[in-house]
Amino acid sequence: MQGMSLDRAKVLAEAHGSFPLEVDGYRQTVIFRGRVPRGWLFGYRIVCDLNIPVEEQELFAGAGGCLVTDGGQLFDLAVPDFVGLAHELD
Repeated sequence: MQGMSLDRAKVLAEAHGSFPLEVDGYRQTVIFRGRVPRGWLFGYRIVCDLNIPVEEQELFAGAGGCLVTDGGQLFDLAVPDFVGLAHELD
């Protein structure tokens, strides 16, 4: 049973996970990954808006993504948890 629409889950994930970073020229975005048994899975991606080579860009660590549950809860996921859920994609 699917309790939350994908459109609503996208709104929640974007509001939570898309924002400029504290380092000028970098921002985090949210990428839809798919449906898992407990809800909707989204990945995080760091985007560099500076015109510099990839090898000169900053590196960041953090959550791999988030889960928006059918009940409307949102959980950040450590990379190992994100990868584990990604194996459950429909």
